[in-house]
Order: sequence, then C-alpha cells, then structure tokens
Amino acid sequence: MNPCVFIIPSLLLLLLVTTTTSQLGGDDMKKCLDNERDALLLFKAPLQDPNGHLSTWRVDQHDCCKWSGVTCNNQTGHVTWLHLDSYGLGGEISHSLLNLTYLNHLDLSRNSFHGTIPTFIGSLRELIFLDLSYNSLYGTIPPEFGNITNLQRLYLGSMGGFRVENLEWLSHLYRLEELQMDGISLAKQNHWVDVILSLRKLSYLSLDGCELSHVVYPYSSSFFNSSSSIESLYLGNNNLTSSMYRWLFPLTTNKLRVLDLSSNMLDGIPKYLGINLCRLEALSLDNNSLVVEFPDFLNNLSGCASLSLKMLYAPRNQFTGSLSSEIQKFSSITSLDLSNNHLNGSISEKLWELPRLQTLDLSFNNLRVPSTYHFSNLSYVKYIDLTSCKLLGSRFPKWIQTFKNLTFLDLSNTGISDTIPLEFWDMWPSQLQHLNLSSNNISGKVPDLSSNFAQSSVIDLSSNRFYGPIPNVPSALSTLNLSRNKFSGGISFICQIVDGFLSFLDLSHNSLIGRLPNCMVQQGFSQDVQFYTTYEQETYVDHAMIQWQGNEHEFFSTLKQLKSIDLSSNNLTGQIPNEITNLYDLIA
Repeated sequence: MNPCVFIIPSLLLLLLVTTTTSQLGGDDMKKCLDNERDALLLFKAPLQDPNGHLSTWRVDQHDCCKWSGVTCNNQTGHVTWLHLDSYGLGGEISHSLLNLTYLNHLDLSRNSFHGTIPTFIGSLRELIFLDLSYNSLYGTIPPEFGNITNLQRLYLGSMGGFRVENLEWLSHLYRLEELQMDGISLAKQNHWVDVILSLRKLSYLSLDGCELSHVVYPYSSSFFNSSSSIESLYLGNNNLTSSMYRWLFPLTTNKLRVLDLSSNMLDGIPKYLGINLCRLEALSLDNNSLVVEFPDFLNNLSGCASLSLKMLYAPRNQFTGSLSSEIQKFSSITSLDLSNNHLNGSISEKLWELPRLQTLDLSFNNLRVPSTYHFSNLSYVKYIDLTSCKLLGSRFPKWIQTFKNLTFLDLSNTGISDTIPLEFWDMWPSQLQHLNLSSNNISGKVPDLSSNFAQSSVIDLSSNRFYGPIPNVPSALSTLNLSRNKFSGGISFICQIVDGFLSFLDLSHNSLIGRLPNCMVQQGFSQDVQFYTTYEQETYVDHAMIQWQGNEHEFFSTLKQLKSIDLSSNNLTGQIPNEITNLYDLIA
C-alpha cells in the first residue's frame, strides 16, 4: 500500500476560474491584444518544445486566446491565465511576461526551465497564483516576490536548486492561503515559524525536505500565545525528532485537518495532539522511529481526535504490542495502515466493528488474524493486505465472499493449508483487481478465471500446491504468477489473451509439457505496464539471455512489450521461436 497522498486544495481552482476560456467560443468574445500576443511569441522564441505543446503559438494564429495553455478575459481580451504545467518545455523564462499586465495565474511547473529565478516576476503585481516548482531553476528566491501582495497560492518546490537568504519577503504576502516550498533548505531560518504565524490566512503549508531539524528555535511568550489557521501541514523528510513538538504546538490548532510527519525520526507523539486536534482527519507517521506499545500510542490520540480521524498511516515504525480494543474509539476510520511493524498477538474483535473502514493494511507484523465471521461486519472494505500475518487456523477464510466491494486482497504467507472448493471461486467479488495467495499451502484445481476475474490485472498463486491444467485467465491481465505449483498440460491458454496486456508471466517450477506457442510473440503485449521479476524493477537491456533446454541463447534485436517470462523447470519442448526477438521490452 502506498503512503498517504493528500490532494493540494488549489487544484480545485481549475474548476473555479471566473474568466472564460478561449474554448467557449462566441462572436462577442474579445480577441487577445496585439502586444500581449507578441509577448507570448517572445516568451516562446528561446524555448525548447519537444512535445509540440506550443505548436498553436504562431504568428498566423492571430487570436492568442485560442492558444494552448492560454486563457483570456472574455470582455477585455487580456491574457489572465498561463497554464503550461508538464509541457516538457526547456530554456529560460523571458522577461516578455512583464507585458502581460493583467496576468493573475502563472503555472510553469514540472518543466525544464533553467537559469536563476527571474527577479522580474516580483513585478507581476496582479498574480494570485504562482507555480514555479520542479524545474531546473536555481539561486536565491528573490525578495521581490514580497511585492506580489495579491498572491494567494505560491508553489516553489525545488529539486535542490533554490536558496533562501531570509524569509522577510514572505511576511508581506498577507493574502497567502497556500504555500509549498518542498526541498528548499530552511536550516538557517530560525524565525520561520514566526513568519508562518504572521500569515493569518494560510491554510495549506508544505515544507517537505527543508532541513528543519537544523533550525534553532527561539522561544518567547508571544510565540506560544500565537496560533495559526493552517488546515493541512506537511513536514515530512526533515529528520525531525520528538523535541520539535514544542515549536510545532502553535501550528497545530483545532483547525488542523491533515498532518504529515512521515520520514522523520520521531519516537513518540505527545498527548496534546489527541486533545487539541479535534478536526484532524488524516495523520501520517510513516517511516519514523516510533518505539512504543501500540495501545499507548492509541491512548495519546484518544482525545477528540479519535472521533474525527479518518486516515491513520503509521507503517515502517517499531510499534509493539497488540492491536487492542482501544481501536474502537476511532469510529470514523476509513484507512488504517500499520504495516511493517512489530505488532503481535490476536487482533481485537473491536477492529471488525469499525463501520467505515475501507482500507486495511496489517502486512508484515506478527499478528494472528481470526479466520471466522468477524470480517463480515466490514461491508465497505475495498483493500485488505495481511501479508505475513497468520490466520488462526489453517482453513481458507470464507469471510472473503462477504466483501462485495473488494478490489485488492493479499493473503500471501498467512499459513493457509486447505483446499479451495471449486464452487468457492464463483463467490469472489466481481471487481477484484489484485489477488495474491502466494506462499501458502493451498491445493485444488483452479477453474476458468476469465469471467469471474474479468477486471483483474494481477493474479499471484505462486508457491502453493495447485494442480491440473492452467485455467483461462482475464484478457486484461498484466501480471500472472503461477510458479512453484503442480500445474500440468500445455500453455496454449496464452493464445486466448487476445487484448495483449500481459507483461509479467511466471510459470516456472511446474509440470508443464508441450511446445512454446508462437502466438506469444505474434500478438504483441502492452508496453505501458510496469513489471517486476522478483518484485524489484529490472534494468532495460536491448538483448536477452534465455536459458532453454540446457543451452544459453542470446538475442539481439528490437524486443517487443513483454517484460519478463519464466518457463524454467518444466517439460516444455522445441526451439525458442525467432519471433521472440520482436518482444522489444523483454528484460528477463
């Protein structure tokens, strides 16, 4: 399960633009002004545009309001919006933008603009939105940015190229509502908290990877009497220790809804977080050093925060103890991730009484999971990962059939030693996309999966005792791992995957016989699917070494889309078809 990701509120601005875009048409719409069209052409002139996104920006296209990424005011014709996010542009930012005197939205993010950060941007006084993040810009953030006093949203996320001499300019942006400065070192900015507290309208703050652990914080009575309006606070990847809670206090008021402290060095949380944060909905403590009994951790959160919290992400810590009955206090929880900890004992039945739970990841703990009816109370669950936990009893859990909304299920290495009745395969949730039952001791035949698992993209039944012919599988499947079983017969089923999305195929260590069908390489496979051989991404090569019938064959050619195929340790016969050289993404 991925770490939590929270949507930047300003993205909603795209739906709230008050000006009318050029696509709306209409005879009474004003066309763009000549001087502003010329300014845009000058802006484009030095740029590299490998993807052709600015192909509409031409002299013979007189109305620049119809150009890609440009929005005008439909009454005046002035350019008000320049949205070039992820266009793949390269080059320096031209000062011709100064001629766009009514520009209020400038988004140049996720391109390859280079050079120093343009000082002239501080003269674009009408800007309310500015995003220069994730380019190749470098140098000191110009203090002239403090002149853009209308600015409401500022994004300067850096890949290490930005510096801050001081933050005095930031305190002038009194209308600022959202600020993102990820990757910009604030190690010498001892008063950054005071500056942030001066921004009374600020509701979103992201300072991920800003070296905040190096800051020396001066404390005063006014500091502790201050409070912020921040609702979403992201402080991940800063090597923070638990001593930081003292300066965090004025930033964590009862307005806070999202708190991300992931990838730091925290060894606990203070009780005031549970008491003060009465609106907290999402808390991420992923990848810290929380060495604490999990029941004690829950007690520190069990104030009013326990009633509002919806998402708790705390994987990759050192929690010990059991998943106790304290969990029942968190009745609003929809997502719970405690994977990769040291939890032990039986899971409290109170977990199954959380009525809103949709995502549950307890993988890689020492927990014992009941295999009885308790799960049947979780009617909204869509995602369950219990990898390397142990089911109480070795029987196959029948509660799976009660999850009508399940899309992801991982029960790998959970100690199941049972036969799955054929009729049970018909009871799986129809929208299941990911199924992993690997590394158990499950036996039985596997029926046709092409209809009941029609939406599945990943099926992993490896390292069990399944036998019989390999079943038909869904045509949209991208990953199929049936290795280390007792399957027999041929592999002609591959020819029935007519849509060609398969990119990972492992049938090794079975009892398969027959010849390798040519259709594997004649139909083609999708080139867009990420693929892993041993769950680590392989490096692409333009040739392949394939072990076949005791001989090593090396193929040089343009390899097609199939990323990895393993048919070893079977009884297949014949020669590798020459057409396999058409698989231009083959890496293993």
